[in-house]
Amino acid sequence: MLLRRFKQRIYNIQRLRQIFGVLAKYGFGYIIDRLHIEQSIIGKKFFRLRPAKKLDIFNIPKPIRIRKVLEELGPTFIKLGQIMSTRPDLIPIELCRELEKLQDKIPPFEYKKVEEQVMHSLKSPINELFSQFSKEPKAAASLAQVHSAQLKDGTKVMVKIQRPGIEKTIKKDIEILYELAKLSDRHIEGIGVYNPMALIDEFKKSIIREIDFTKEANNIKRFRRQFASDDMVYIPKVFSELSNRQVLTVERIEGIKVSNNEEIDSAGLDRHKIAINGANALLKMVFIYGFFHADPHPGNIFVLSDNRVAFIDFGMVGRIHKSTKAQIANILIGIVEHNVSRITNACTTIGVVDETSDVKELELDLEDFIDRYYVESLSQLKVGHFLMDLIDSVTRNRIRIPSDLFLLSKAFMIIEGVGEKLDPSFDMVGLSKPFAEELVRQKYSPRKIAREIINFSELFYNFAISLPKELTFIIDKVKKGTLRIEFEHRGLEHLISEMDKVSNRIAFSVIIAALIVGSSIIMQTNKGPLLFEFPVFGIIGYVIAGIMGLWLAIAILRSGRL
Repeated sequence: MLLRRFKQRIYNIQRLRQIFGVLAKYGFGYIIDRLHIEQSIIGKKFFRLRPAKKLDIFNIPKPIRIRKVLEELGPTFIKLGQIMSTRPDLIPIELCRELEKLQDKIPPFEYKKVEEQVMHSLKSPINELFSQFSKEPKAAASLAQVHSAQLKDGTKVMVKIQRPGIEKTIKKDIEILYELAKLSDRHIEGIGVYNPMALIDEFKKSIIREIDFTKEANNIKRFRRQFASDDMVYIPKVFSELSNRQVLTVERIEGIKVSNNEEIDSAGLDRHKIAINGANALLKMVFIYGFFHADPHPGNIFVLSDNRVAFIDFGMVGRIHKSTKAQIANILIGIVEHNVSRITNACTTIGVVDETSDVKELELDLEDFIDRYYVESLSQLKVGHFLMDLIDSVTRNRIRIPSDLFLLSKAFMIIEGVGEKLDPSFDMVGLSKPFAEELVRQKYSPRKIAREIINFSELFYNFAISLPKELTFIIDKVKKGTLRIEFEHRGLEHLISEMDKVSNRIAFSVIIAALIVGSSIIMQTNKGPLLFEFPVFGIIGYVIAGIMGLWLAIAILRSGRL
């Protein structure tokens, strides 16, 4: 156990050095100084890094440099960037858009390791499970790669195989991220408002969920159930007996890529209907099921016979709460009606409004914003771009929104792009309006209102029944003197440590002053051993006071709080 911890510590130090080297390379060396890493790990010399060699690196915009840092640091950091790209409530919208471009530039792993991974996961060799299995992958990424195969009964499938050792690498990197989050919280002033430890917790849950292929299998099964009776949408089948945490086997879709207009025309298919079917599929996911494909780019959508659309790759999905669905509907209706108040109310209902939020400023921004969009006709309005710009306005006025809403705006943007390429007259607003209106009608239907009244009555009844008991319990505590009130302070987390630092520096200064005064008195006596006709003890006192004073001055300068 001790040896394992020692090895982990050595790995962490080496990995930290690599991380800081990449940061310095792209002009972020100042972050290392602010973290005071030399005080916390193993010493300053180990982490002494060269600054960026090329001064022209600073001519590259900061968002691009951040993306390059994450790409160079590998899978864990790429995934961190991809997740942060969905959080415009935490980082600027420009950085979100740049982080969307993050790519996994990792070569595929060799076929021998594919065989070993399948054997380890499914407990049988490849030739016993499949009649055919391609040695060359169809796609490769940082977490997994995909091979085409054929089952014993002739069914064509795609097999997604997790990269060997990736789970262990991710867990080690997450441990380092926790260390960096702690240092940031301790040394970078003002970062506490972002709660870096909670962010790493959220990232950990997200990436652990992504490397567990049973989660993606469940997503596919859920979409397949939802669209089981839909003749215009097809979801591939999952082969559960050939799937687990590290391997996912799904039906292979034999169709035409939705972006290939020439093949679609050659097959005699109707591009207008295909565009409508793809858009309606997303609208049903959002407004009916509240569970949508968050990455519907052209490579993940195929066209089948009878103008059906088939979706693949369900690793990234979004969830919309039923109350959020209603507010999204209000936003879309507000767009159609040019109703700023309706859009503002919907945004503030969806988001988290606190004392720092500026709702009045948001409404003024939205008035300008809506007027700008209404210069063109409503049929030319891009819902995805509108939602993205709307999110930018909302977050700029310090209103936090769910990250899934950002995923939704991206999904709308992608589907609109696909639809317009298929059919230049594609109108997403017109297709969205019936879904939104139906959702609003359901919200205010007599049956829904009656159900909400019944639910409220039950809650009020339970509250009224439990209130006397709770009050009796509190009064009893007061009588016994055992009532305790807990409160949470904010902004005072580092007060004690800062007071310790201040008091130590004052004590240090008093000692230095005492040494100087004492040495000066000894100098006046001319007693004891002499050196150059001066008392040795007085000289020693001055030297010690000088060293201590220099040490204190360096500590103050390094803290950056002169």
